[in-house]
Amino acid sequence: MPSVQSVRPRPELAPFVRAYAQRKVEAIDPAWVQSVPAQLEQIINFELGVLPGIRHRQSDVTKEILVGGAQDAYSGDLHLRPGVESFAIFFWPTGWSHLFHVPTHELTNQFDDATSIHGEQIRTLWNQLGEASSFQRRVQVVEAFLLRRVAAAKPHEKTSRAAEYIFRKHGAVRIPRLGRADSVSLRQFERLFRKDLGMSPKTFACIARFQFAIDAKLANPERTWLDVAHSFGYFDQMHMIHDFERLGRNTPTQVLLQMGDVRPSALVAGSD
Repeated sequence: MPSVQSVRPRPELAPFVRAYAQRKVEAIDPAWVQSVPAQLEQIINFELGVLPGIRHRQSDVTKEILVGGAQDAYSGDLHLRPGVESFAIFFWPTGWSHLFHVPTHELTNQFDDATSIHGEQIRTLWNQLGEASSFQRRVQVVEAFLLRRVAAAKPHEKTSRAAEYIFRKHGAVRIPRLGRADSVSLRQFERLFRKDLGMSPKTFACIARFQFAIDAKLANPERTWLDVAHSFGYFDQMHMIHDFERLGRNTPTQVLLQMGDVRPSALVAGSD
C-alpha cells in the first residue's frame, strides 16, 4: 500500500508553514486517481521518483518541482502510479509569498514550474531532497532552507492579514467588519483583496469553510455531516451540499472518497 508521512513545522516556521508531507507509491501498488478540490494553501511539490500525471485546469503538468497557490474551484486530478515519490510543503495561504516575496495573486489558480520563479536555489533544494535518505532528513533539509528566509520575510499587508484571519476563523467572519477595521469602505476592501489575493473575500471565506469542513470529517470520521454543517455555520445540510458540489464537484461523502490522501494527517490535525 502507498505510504504517507506528514509532520507539522518547527515553531520558528509555524507562521509560514502548516505541514510537510511525503508520499511513496510502491512498485506493487496499483495506479489510481485522486481529485483535487478547491483549497487555500500555497503548496510546493517536489517529485523525487516517477512523475505522476497531473491534470490542472484542463492542462497536463509534468515538472519535477511545482508551486501553486489557492484554487477557487475544483482544480483537477492526480494520477498516481508505481514509483511515485513526492515531498510537499503546505504553507498558510500567503506563507510562501511572504517568505519569497512573490505576490499572492500570481500563484492563485496556478500550479507551475517552480524553477521559473526561483531558479537554481529551488533546483539545488530538489537535489538535496533526492539525496536525503528519509522523510525526517528531508524535513531537516527543507527547514534549514526555509529558516534562511525568515529574517527577510515580507511584512504582512492589510489584505494578507485579513486573509489569514478569515482562514483561521474557518471562514466564519463578517466581511464588512474587516474593511471597517482598516478604515476603508467595503467596496474598496473587496477591490484591494481581489487585487492582492486573486479572489474576492467572500469566495475566500466560502472555500475556507468548505476545506475546514472536509478536514473536520477527515479528523473524526464518526461525525455526521449534519454535525459538521452546524459546526461550520452552514444554514443547513443542503447549503453545505451545494458548496461541495460547487467546490468539489460531488457530494460530501464522494468528495472525500475521491480525494484520497490529498490532505495529509498533519495538515488535518493542524486545522483547529
